Amino acid sequence: MIKNVCYGLCAVLLLGVGCNREKTYTISGTWENGNGKVVYLKKEIGEKQFQIMDSAVVKDNQFKMMGAIPQVDKRILALGKDEQEILLDGEPIEVMAAQMTNKNGELIDSYKVTIKGSHEQEILRTARELSLGKSMMGLAGMFAMVQVKDDSVKLDSTYKAVEMMKKAIDERIKNFVDSCSNSLAITYVIGNFIAREYPFEDVERYYNNLTPEVKASYPGQLLKERMTNLRSINVGGIAPDIDLLAPDGKHIKLSSLRGKYVLLDFWASWCGPCLAEVPNVKAVYEQYKDKGFEIYGVSLDDKKDAWMNAIEKHDLPWIHVSSLKGWECPVAKIYNVTGIPKMYLLDKEGRIVAMDLRGEALKEKVASFFN
Repeated sequence: MIKNVCYGLCAVLLLGVGCNREKTYTISGTWENGNGKVVYLKKEIGEKQFQIMDSAVVKDNQFKMMGAIPQVDKRILALGKDEQEILLDGEPIEVMAAQMTNKNGELIDSYKVTIKGSHEQEILRTARELSLGKSMMGLAGMFAMVQVKDDSVKLDSTYKAVEMMKKAIDERIKNFVDSCSNSLAITYVIGNFIAREYPFEDVERYYNNLTPEVKASYPGQLLKERMTNLRSINVGGIAPDIDLLAPDGKHIKLSSLRGKYVLLDFWASWCGPCLAEVPNVKAVYEQYKDKGFEIYGVSLDDKKDAWMNAIEKHDLPWIHVSSLKGWECPVAKIYNVTGIPKMYLLDKEGRIVAMDLRGEALKEKVASFFN
């Protein structure tokens, strides 16, 4: 079914996937009990910044928007609190917003939004389902292993079963992306979901597999820029500079540590796995701090008291900085941090030499610098 969706796109996309001709769009839909409300079509122009491109007032529970854009591009369709990504590719898009109810059957101010009609939109929908499936499988796997944590035999068999399920969905995702190499929408899938969940080598392979027409398109050029950034935050790349505030209010740049080996550590006071790794990290720090090793900790906290209390409580004597914007930290966006702890080991020139080392692996790698 997945392959059929993608193969069905090829004939359409081959006709104009690389062209920059203006694209017209038509978005029509129904919004249950939405009379008088306004539907907005928005474009993301910066971090959490949007520009309203079009709007329509709901009348008789229906709305319609028509217009043109320079090229195929992604937009945000906002119906009240609900926002959906859509790809405007010149094909009509149909939207249905059905009002939801609570457990007592009473209507609530929340809607189930269904979008269909665009071939490229179908790609985004399928990708979202696969992404959600992978996330849910990961949560289910962790829950299952917690339930049998005191039974080593059951724990081992459960772990193997979870790994098999993960491999199955990874293979399904791989087949899906490979079969959509002629799709514009897949560029967004690669640049967001794939880049977030898989190693850079996988992202690069998927990009290289795209057709020349897709690479030359506007979405393809955006993905190329994304690839350039991703390449810089992987092994072999020079770590992008960071300039954030320390607890005392002074700026400390990551680049100011050139000439030392540096562990760049993304963490937070509320992160259990981060705190569990503290004894290992502290042991490495104490052993090599006087030999040219430093730790640059970037906290994803949003409350200064919680951040500073954690530093004091756990006795973390190395460099600490934060934007105090939580997951909206600009540096976390640059480094593609989607989970913590996230660690980068840098050499004296600021080049990334290893990522996400834990325990003995971290000790051995740092020891190799000084032996």
